[in-house]
This record gives sequence, C-alpha cells and structure tokens, in this order.
Amino acid sequence: MKKPSPKAVLKAILVSLALFLFCCTQAAAKQKLTLMLIPLQSPSVMYGNFLPLKRYLEARLGGQVEIKVAKTRGEIIDSLRKGEADLAFMCPTLYCEAGRRVKIVPLAKLRVNGSSEYRSVLLVRSDSDIRRAADLVGRTFVYGRYYCPESGLLPKVVLQKVGIDDGDFMETVKLGSDESAILAVMAKLFDATGVSEMAARPYLGKGVRILSYSYPIPQYLFAARASLGKETLDRVRKAMLSVNSSRPEEVLGSIEPGADGLTRAGDRDYDIVRILMKSVLGEKGLLKTADGAVRFVVEPVSFEPEMFRDLNSLMLYLSRASGRRFQLVIPGNTGVFMRMMRAGEGEFFLQNHHLYSEAVRRDYIRGIAAIARAGFPEDRGVVIVNSRSRIRTLRELAGKRAGIVSLYSDSGFLAQQNLLKEKEIPASSVRFVVLKSYERVIMEVYQNSISAGFVSFSSLQSMRKDIDLGRIRVLAETQPLQDWIIAAKQGMDANFAERVKKALVRYSCASRPAGPGNFRVRELNPSGE
Repeated sequence: MKKPSPKAVLKAILVSLALFLFCCTQAAAKQKLTLMLIPLQSPSVMYGNFLPLKRYLEARLGGQVEIKVAKTRGEIIDSLRKGEADLAFMCPTLYCEAGRRVKIVPLAKLRVNGSSEYRSVLLVRSDSDIRRAADLVGRTFVYGRYYCPESGLLPKVVLQKVGIDDGDFMETVKLGSDESAILAVMAKLFDATGVSEMAARPYLGKGVRILSYSYPIPQYLFAARASLGKETLDRVRKAMLSVNSSRPEEVLGSIEPGADGLTRAGDRDYDIVRILMKSVLGEKGLLKTADGAVRFVVEPVSFEPEMFRDLNSLMLYLSRASGRRFQLVIPGNTGVFMRMMRAGEGEFFLQNHHLYSEAVRRDYIRGIAAIARAGFPEDRGVVIVNSRSRIRTLRELAGKRAGIVSLYSDSGFLAQQNLLKEKEIPASSVRFVVLKSYERVIMEVYQNSISAGFVSFSSLQSMRKDIDLGRIRVLAETQPLQDWIIAAKQGMDANFAERVKKALVRYSCASRPAGPGNFRVRELNPSGE
C-alpha cells in the first residue's frame, strides 16, 4: 500500500483541525445567549444591575450570556424578530406588544417583596382637599416614568374608571422620573401624580398620601423567542427559577429593590394587561382566543377591566376543574354579545335573566346555573340623580335625559322601565342616553351632565371608594332583581356541560365576604329558573 505523501498528511491534518475549530465555534455560538434589556436607566447602570444575574446564568448554563441594553422599546421587538436577541427583560405592556409581532415565550417574572404582582397609586399632598379620584377634575396632574405601565397605563386606568382623561385636567406634564413627579406634588407644583406603590412608599407620611390604588398586574418578566426550541427554553427557564433555591437577593436585588426571586410566567397571566391596554389605549388584537380555549362570553355592563377582575378567578377555577382552558370574552356592546350568542360564537354565556329567557325561547342556549355577587342577596335596580337635583319624583323625569347601560340591560334599563310602567309613567316621555356601562352612567349623574341614571344598587356601591356617594341621591328602587344565568350553547357535549355545571356549584362563595371573584352559584330548577 502506497504511503500518503507528507504534503497529503499535512493537508488532512489542516482540514481536520479546521473542521474541529468550526464545530467548536458553532458549539460556542449555540451556547451563547443574548439578553436584551428594556431601557429604564443609563446603559452602564442597567448593565451593572444585571451583571450578577448574567454571571449566575452563565454558571448554570455553561455558556456565555451577553447583555445588551436597547435604545428604544421597539428595538427589543425588532431584535427578537431578527434573531439578534434570544432573551429579553421587559415590562408587561412591552411583552403584550411584542407578542403581536414575534412569537415569544414567557419564562419567569420577577418577585418583589414576596409578590409577583404590583400596583400603582394616585398620590396627593397630605393636606390636600382632594379625597377621591373623581375630585381630580379641573386639577393639575404630573406623570413620572410615563412609558412604564406603573406610571402611565395604570394611573390612566384608575382615572378612566371615573371618567377622567388628560383633557379634564387643568394641566398635565410628563417629567420622566417617578421621584421628580412625587417631589413636584410635595412642592405644590401639581395636585396629583400616579406612580408605582414601591416608588411612593418612602414618601408616605412625609408630605403625600394615597388617594387610590390601581388593579394589580404581573411583574416585569423575562421572555425568549420561541425559535430557540423547547429544549433550550426549558433549560433557560429552569436555570432562572433555580435562583430561588440559591441566593436570590444577591443575584436579583440590584435589578429592583426588594427583588427576592423569580416565578414561572404564563402568557395568560398578562391578559389583564391586554384588557387595560385595550380599554385605555384602544389597542386591538392583543387578546386573541387561545387554541382549544373554551370561550366564556359575558354581557358587557361594567367597565371592562372591572369585569375581568371580578370573573378571572372563576375562569382559572373552571380551567383547573375541567382540564380545559377557559377564556373570558367581553364583547364591545350588548348587540355584539347577542349576535355571538345567536351565532354560537362561544361555549358558555353569562347574561341577565331577560336576555337568557329570550335566547332560550329561540333555542340558542340552555341554562346550567344561576349566579349573583356575594354580599348582595337581593340586588335591585335604582334610579339615581345628583344630590343637588330638583327632581323629587319619577314623574319629573319627563323630558329629561336619563343614562342607561343598554336597552337590554336588566338593572340598567328594563327593571326601571317596569317601575315607570307601574307608576303609569310613559317611558317614551324620558330621553334615554345609552352609555354602555354602569360606571359611565354613575359618573355622568355625579358630574350633573345628565338628569338621572338607571343602574344597579351593587354597581353604585362598587364606586364608593372613587366618588362621594353623598353627591348621589336614590330617587327610586325596583323590586329585587333575578340572578344572572350561566348557559351553555345548544349542541355542546352534554357530559362536558354537566362537569362544568357541577364545578360551578362547588365554586359558590356565598359564605365568604363580598369582593372580586366572590359569587354565590346555585343550580337552576327544572323549569330553568
């Protein structure tokens, strides 16, 4: 056998070495992960804050983690889409925005002082005469870190619930810093601000006090582009969550004061943020029906974030009890709700007794349970006027503007219409204004923009922290209202509907105090009542 020439041997060695180096380079490239950070502070400060986590992950993953601080929020989305970033640390609103443009997977959310949620507060000076959020009309307002949800979105939601937007203030300013906003209020330059509860805490009792709290939302989170693959995603998530059994304060404390761990993040955790963005910012297409989800469609009568807050715990419970994901659907108005029920665009429907009876008559649905808010065993419809109104009787509503929720709302129109009929007062004599939600009707009466409003007693009581109920007078009340009905669409699998029915009855919260998600549930009798 002819021996290879030295030149051929050398060539073979060089080729093998090149292949080895190429493989090593490729392996190193695969092990390297790029973590992009939302720009909250200067790049040097951000890098320093995340350096302990970078070193921790590198030790756990056995590869390099490169940190990059984005110049803009949009840069994070573009980098994930192009594959230039593998992981990202982002605020809840940015995560929801990114999810529309690139397929991303939530990995872990920050835990601060033992909580994986946070909320914002409206602040006023300790000596201010402002007592409720509704009192801010005509005052001055300063925003802090406006493009972060805790200082922009969440304060706006609190204000929107009582019908206030920036145009209702005498002046609004954006300072870009929560601390600057708080100090501006303390210096009497502005009447109020909205910041995270954590940012406010050091100043409470030292010149400012809390006026209102926002809805809680999930903490900032780490997410990854889905194209990394399940194996890598699971490995990175496991490495992140392992910090809880190590030294979380040392690794995470520089990211956020009080950060003491990470908890697993799920996409549905951020549905509340999508609802808030839709409600306040008009963002559409954020909340899509998940594949295989069971759609639970609700008659819209209240401020959408309020309805989500009240019913989300029920959705989570039904998901666990049935083994199927339940997703809340809140249509834009009652007309859309009725169309969805007629077309079967949902598996379960929650509505007032009038709508239920009509849908059963048309064979769209079949009832499985009755539900009512705990703490209001006999809710009633009420007719309200401003306390300064000269209207003293129902007859004096003739020719006046009265706000209603919709023409199909039991406690927001129909029950009061029956009351007018009993008093032989023609409903046609009243000028009805459809305002779509209880809160809007109440606020229009509160601000004396309309003469009267038709709402439920429970909805009026739910506003007691936001308005001075002394400025509202109940002119008349109806007979007790019938419970709302949960119904299944016709043609649904009977066994599944029965399982859901049994789970609903077990959910009854009648023995617990009233609050978000607390309802009493009962089976319907054979006649469907």
